[in-house]
This record gives sequence, structure tokens and C-alpha cells, in this order.
Amino acid sequence: MDKRTQADGMPLNSADSYRNPLPIKAGEGQAEPLTLVHPDPYVLKHNGCYYTYATSEAGVIVLRSDDLLSWEHLGIGFQMGGRKNYWAPAAVYENGRFYLYVSSMPEHAEDVHEERLMVAVSETPEGPFEYVRTFYDTFSLDAHVVKDEHGDYYMFYSNNEYSGVDRDRAGTVILVDRLLDMVTPAGEPRIVVVPTIDEEIYEENRFGDGRDWHTIEGAFYLKRGLKHYMMYSGNAYVRPNYFLGYSVADASKDQSLLELDWLKYPSDDQYEPLLRKNEGVEGVGHNSVIRGPNNIDQWVFYHGRNADDVLDMNREQRTMRADPLLWNGDRLYIAGPSYKAQPAPARPALRDLFDGSGESLGGHWLTNAGDWSQANREAFQANRAVVAGAVTREPYTHYVLEASMKWHHDHTGGLYGIYAAYLDESSYVSVLFDVGRRVLRAQAVYKGVQHEAIEHALPETFHYGAFHLLRVEKTGRHYVIKLDGVAVIQANFPIVSGSVGMHTRYTSAAFAGFEVTRHAAMSAENGSAFAELLERVDGDGICRVIGGELHCRSHQNRRTSWKMQPSGTVEASNGFRFETDILIKRGAAFGMLASYSDERNGVEVILNRAAESITVTQYSEGAPNVILTASLAADSFDWTGWHTISSTVAGGSLTIRVDEHIWFADAIDGLGGAPGFIGTGEASFRETSFTAL
Repeated sequence: MDKRTQADGMPLNSADSYRNPLPIKAGEGQAEPLTLVHPDPYVLKHNGCYYTYATSEAGVIVLRSDDLLSWEHLGIGFQMGGRKNYWAPAAVYENGRFYLYVSSMPEHAEDVHEERLMVAVSETPEGPFEYVRTFYDTFSLDAHVVKDEHGDYYMFYSNNEYSGVDRDRAGTVILVDRLLDMVTPAGEPRIVVVPTIDEEIYEENRFGDGRDWHTIEGAFYLKRGLKHYMMYSGNAYVRPNYFLGYSVADASKDQSLLELDWLKYPSDDQYEPLLRKNEGVEGVGHNSVIRGPNNIDQWVFYHGRNADDVLDMNREQRTMRADPLLWNGDRLYIAGPSYKAQPAPARPALRDLFDGSGESLGGHWLTNAGDWSQANREAFQANRAVVAGAVTREPYTHYVLEASMKWHHDHTGGLYGIYAAYLDESSYVSVLFDVGRRVLRAQAVYKGVQHEAIEHALPETFHYGAFHLLRVEKTGRHYVIKLDGVAVIQANFPIVSGSVGMHTRYTSAAFAGFEVTRHAAMSAENGSAFAELLERVDGDGICRVIGGELHCRSHQNRRTSWKMQPSGTVEASNGFRFETDILIKRGAAFGMLASYSDERNGVEVILNRAAESITVTQYSEGAPNVILTASLAADSFDWTGWHTISSTVAGGSLTIRVDEHIWFADAIDGLGGAPGFIGTGEASFRETSFTAL
């Protein structure tokens, strides 16, 4: 197997690929794109479509894409008379309105410290946005507005006042404040990230008194498991050494984002950037993160300059780029900045953006009642006199589903939403908005018996006539239902597999961006449901589920293996990725089944703690063939900590990743079957997931 370098990025394991920087095509009414550069890119997904907002002198630039790779220029989404330098915009959709957070400065001002952070609002993602208010009467910029898991909003942003008079590390910092509403900060900011190292210097001896000016900017927040992460950019954006770094905070306590203690990775005095210049790209930074079309994989969007270009201070040269966000235990990892061909974002099993027109839906839908049509990227059910449904022809067992929907007003109220599972009219699971009772209701009907409903109360301000996003994460009988990004219902229902679809009851409603990916992931809430997917196929060891972790142990040092049952993997005929964090106990040799067909055929990946190595072995009719042996020495690989291991089977190719180590083979016979776990001794697993490709 071939070893990949960070600059190589990910191996090409599919027919679809892309290359940075990302192309921009002319939009409607444009002979050519208005701009080809796109600095400080912020990406928003709405109704299945992607929008990105960027810095420019004249106003906020807006692009649109269906696939994250090919972007259409929509022009300027926000500008104000008498102002210029619209920096680092970020957009949020909430309850029918789009809020744009951006800084700008007076048109005739010369000092960039006249930049002021403001907010504007629009009914559409492309704008035009209308000015609402300016937040601060001081230099302020680079907002990231975040909804937490309770539905509360916070704003991360940068200013100079907090640390500007520091004797040793004067500079721009990142703060966080609670939002009382979408346009009103509470006025109680807390510090998040401050400058601590020379590599963050923006300008040497800025004041003539020996003090250097540092810059920490470009805040972007995300959470995984029991960790919070704050990504940031350091240094000066015009310098080649502009970089991405991150800080970490503990998420094991139920604390607000104002109460966290942030620690830089790896420490305050060490420089180990998440992303930095290489031989192809320089000046990389100011990122956002968005899920790809399969609504599973995370992608980092950032800007950079071609390293071969001569830096021109009078011309914008920062172009938009993207690479997948990967994990290394509790650490972030990006295989980049890439500048060679890379595999395109994975697609869902089903994706309908309803971009056709006519009196019927596409061929993957079965309609059992109602008047269904599609236009303007919406599916519409018009008949208020029936119980209507449109369900997929294909069944799904374990999946992530996303769909947006809105009610068409009627004095009789409304019931509308989705089928989370559908067998027939007497057996289904529905998730419906009830306009009259102001609740979101999940309920199973099985073999004609209606089970007890589970309801989530909706606020008085909830706008049913605006699109809202439902996300369902289903593993076997376990359903997690999220509304606009917040988990609101978790339940076990009796239907394990079935179609999914759109559903109205004596109501008219519109739907947009219906997407389904075959996926199963273990969490603290669904541990038992995930454990039902596993089957021991060799040895006599045992695995125990504790919270969101799986603890596996062999018996008397005899190797034991567990595979995912066919009900979880038979759907993945086109390939799959199996990924998990692993903690290997002393003396153990544990890993994963990258591919298991039967006891005589498959591929196993073993991390041997005693030997400090990784071995990949293919078995064909019982005959072993070692296709990789590599050292993972303790001086650079901490065997006492968590690591991330993944295997990707696609089109006869095999990709193995352990943290930042990536190996690839493009022609291996007999791949397929199911993934699983294997080993001798004892190991723990968490953040375990299976995704069909």
C-alpha cells in the first residue's frame, strides 16, 4: 500500500474528483463571473443547496452550489451607501429569515480600524440584505454565530480592546457573547483565544516602543463528543505564513459557551498549525466548516494563494479552497492544503432538490394520495381533502435523513412532515408539525395499532409558513429527531426498516432538499441499538456497551472478531467507510475488519501496541497476504491515548487511515462484505460509524 503525505491529500478512490482552488462560473446576467477570488469564505446550507459569502471592497459576495465544488456567482448580496471593505461575512438562517454578520468601514476612512461589526437581514439567502444595526463603536469583525444544543445563540467575534495594551502579547483576540435575539448581544463577552506565540505576530514593533502586534481572528466553533473546538487564524492574512490553529474546551459538563476554559492545541507556547503553507499553497486561513452532500462528512472551506504567484498587495489573490475535516482522536486533522486532484464529496443514497417542473415527482417516489408537483426547487402537495404521502421506492434501515418543509396557511390548521419509516398505511412512523397544538409529534402506527405519541412543544414565535429543517438519525429501532439543528425527540419505535417520505394530513405543504444517506453511528443514546448490529464471528471474547463507548476483550488471549450484521451493510454494495476512535490497552493487538466476507476471506487492520506497528492482512480462501506493515513508534504515536482509524472500500480500492497516516491500494480483489472489529487483548471504541458510499 502506498503512503500519502499531507500535501498529497486524500487518495482518489472514486471517479469524481476536484482540484483547488474551486471554480466560479458566471451567474444569471453575467458574461463572466464578477469575481474569481473569494476570501474568508463562509458556507451555509439551506434547502439542500449551498451558499457561500465572502469579503470584498464593494459588498458581500454570494455564490451558490449544489455539490460544494462548482459555484455560481450571484453577485453582491449586501452593500450600503458610503461604506466599503465588507470583511468576513457569516450568515445564519433562523425561523424564516437570514441574518448576515459582517464588518465594514466608512467609504472615505483610511484606517482599517474603523471596521465595525454589524448585522443585516433578508428573506432569501442570496439577499439583498437590509441593514439592521451596528453592534459596537470600536474595531470589531469576524463573527461566527452559533446555536448550541439547547437552541441558544452565541456570537464569537474579534476585537482589539481586550488585549491591545498588553505589554508582551498585544493584539487581536476572540471573544464570545450570548445573543438575546438574533440582533442583540447581551453585552457580557468572555475571552476565548488570545495571542501567545511569535508565529501569531501581525506586525513587528507596531508602536515604535518594541511591542509587536499579534492577530487571532476568523473564529469558527464546532463540537465533537465531549470536546468543544474553536478554530482560528493567526498572523497576517497577507503573509505566506498565515495559518489555521485551534483551541479545545471540555464538554463533559453542561456548561454554556460563556463558561468554558479554552486551551490552545497543543499548548500556549507550541506552534503546530492545523493548516499551513506548503509548496503549492500559501496564506491559508479564515475557514468555515459545513457538512457535505451526504450530511455526514465535514468539509473545511478556507482561502489561500497559489504559492507560485508573486504577492501583489494591490490586488486580491485569495481564492476559495476545500478539504475534508478529519479526526485524530480528540485532535483535528486536515490532509492539506491540497492542490492536486482530490476525491469529491460523497453523495447521499437519495437526493432530490426538486429542480424539475411539472405535475409529478421524480421516478424514485411513489405517491399514495394527494396532488403532488414540483417547481422552484420545491415539492408541493396541494390537496387539503386527503391524507397524502410520497414515499421512496427504496427501503432504508440505518440512515441520516434531512428535509425542509413549510406549511401553506389555512384557517383549519395543519399537520405536515415526514415519514421516518413507512411499510404501508397501517405501519409507519410519522414526524409531523401540528399547527393547532403547536407541537412537533413523532408517532408509530404498527400493524394498525397506534403507539403513544412523543411531542415537543414549539414556541409561540415559531413560523410554520417558513421552511424548517428536520434531521432524523436512525439506527435500527432508535430514532433521533432534530429540529433546526437541535435534538428534540429521541425514541425507540417498532419499525426497523422501511421507506421514507413526505406526509400531509388534510393540509397543503411544501418540501425542499430531501436527502438520505445510509449511515449508522454509535452514541450514548443509541448504544443498545448499535450493539444489535454486531455479531461475534470468531473467538469467544465479549464486547460491552457503556454509554457511547464499546469495550471489547478477547478471552485467554484468543483472537476474537465481530462483524456488523448484514442488515446494516448489505445496502452498501457501492462501497463504505468504517471509522472509529480506538484506545488499545497495554499488551493488546486490536483493530478493525476493513472487509469481511466469511471466516476465510477478508481484510483486517491490526494496531499492535507491543510491537508499535500497524499490519494490514488480506485473507483469500484462508491464505494470508500481508499488504502493509508499518511502524507507529511511541516517540511519535501515543499508545496511551485515543486514535482514529478508518477504512474506506470503494471500487476495488482500499484506503486505511490512522490519524494523519494514510495508506492506499487501488486494486485489491475480493473487497466487500461487512466491516467490524478484531483483536487480541482489550480495546475501547467510540465515535464509531458506518457510512455507505
